Amino acid sequence: MILGLALVVLSLFLWLLGTHFGAARWYDRPGFARHRLFDPLLAAARWSSLAAGLALLWRASPPAALTAAALLLGLAGWRAIARGEALRVRALRRRLAELRAARPGVSEEDALRLAVLERHPEWGEELVGQMILDYRGADQLARVMTRMERGFRGFRPGAGIRRAAGRSDPARRS
Repeated sequence: MILGLALVVLSLFLWLLGTHFGAARWYDRPGFARHRLFDPLLAAARWSSLAAGLALLWRASPPAALTAAALLLGLAGWRAIARGEALRVRALRRRLAELRAARPGVSEEDALRLAVLERHPEWGEELVGQMILDYRGADQLARVMTRMERGFRGFRPGAGIRRAAGRSDPARRS
């Protein structure tokens, strides 16, 4: 039973490690994490350790395995809710109200720009300004922010950097 729990915890650690490396820019990753097979191998190790851990838990104690699986499904559900559009819209509205209270003379566009750049400074002034022009209002902007954070067709955070890791990699230029 202890080995099963250890494997489940290991899978959570590997998930956290993959999320950490996946969020970093390609050239900020350590050398071993830049290899093209690193992400698929990490995912395979994560899923196989989770499956093995739950199988060992099931063999030792089915109620413990069901409890662990239910807990993991609950955490995955909460993660989906926390990253969802509804909470993003509420958070952006709340931040805009705080900015208006702190700076009464700030325009709607400037407040939106400040709120988005606080959350994502890596997007830059130009992209955020274009987003504000394209999507009027906090609700539409929050929905687009959610899609960009998750990654959607045509935009996957960090994907362009990983795909361009060949000859155009600044770390490999000499």
